Amino acid sequence: MGLFTHVLQELANRNEFFSKGFMENAAVPKPMIKKSERLLEIKALAEKKKPHLLKFGKMCHLKEFCLQISLASSFNDPSLNVAQMDDEMKAIFHPPLNEIKITDMAGKAIHGIKSVELSLQIDREYYIFCSAHTFDYRLFGDFDADCCLFIYNSQRFSEDLVRELNNQVELEDYAFKSVEYLDPIKPEKNKPIQIEFHKHLKYCYQNEFRHVFIPRCRPSVAKKKYVYLPQLVQYSELIRL
Repeated sequence: MGLFTHVLQELANRNEFFSKGFMENAAVPKPMIKKSERLLEIKALAEKKKPHLLKFGKMCHLKEFCLQISLASSFNDPSLNVAQMDDEMKAIFHPPLNEIKITDMAGKAIHGIKSVELSLQIDREYYIFCSAHTFDYRLFGDFDADCCLFIYNSQRFSEDLVRELNNQVELEDYAFKSVEYLDPIKPEKNKPIQIEFHKHLKYCYQNEFRHVFIPRCRPSVAKKKYVYLPQLVQYSELIRL
């Protein structure tokens, strides 16, 4: 927000402003002025205690150590806010035209094209559990959260999560690591893209650490699974906003 304020002032100094529609679909931070002192306290606590992972959510769920695991396709939902809504089954890029060559089926160059959209997509459904590996004030507003769970042992947590979910869904494979944020205009060349761990650069402030679970069979109609991890009490701490 500080940087954005400086940008606005610089534009004002030049008698300019953003073009129409510039902020459309942008994840604008939710003002939380009344909670500013508490947010500073939580940030200081996170810096001191250094949790491996942080899960933002509702007290009514997290106090019972109830965690939601969602199908990837369920995030492509207009009812979600712009900080949460995303097509997790697809990666879309808009490369500069001077970096690509477009031809017809015979190999003849096609000219006059003004823009190109490249889409990579997977058709196999998978489950996602999202958390963060660093603290950011905005995540309370993004996820309409009133508390944050500090998790101090990420390896044990991952093992517990896999075991409990596997009791509900037979898993073929799973993986967990930090999400990679890519610029759709200038992605890194010659670098393979894992769609399951890819997100648009605009979400980079979320610092997401993701658990991905691939079911052995086609998932049922239910878009969400809920797992209870009472053992979390041994290696976590619930922080109220």
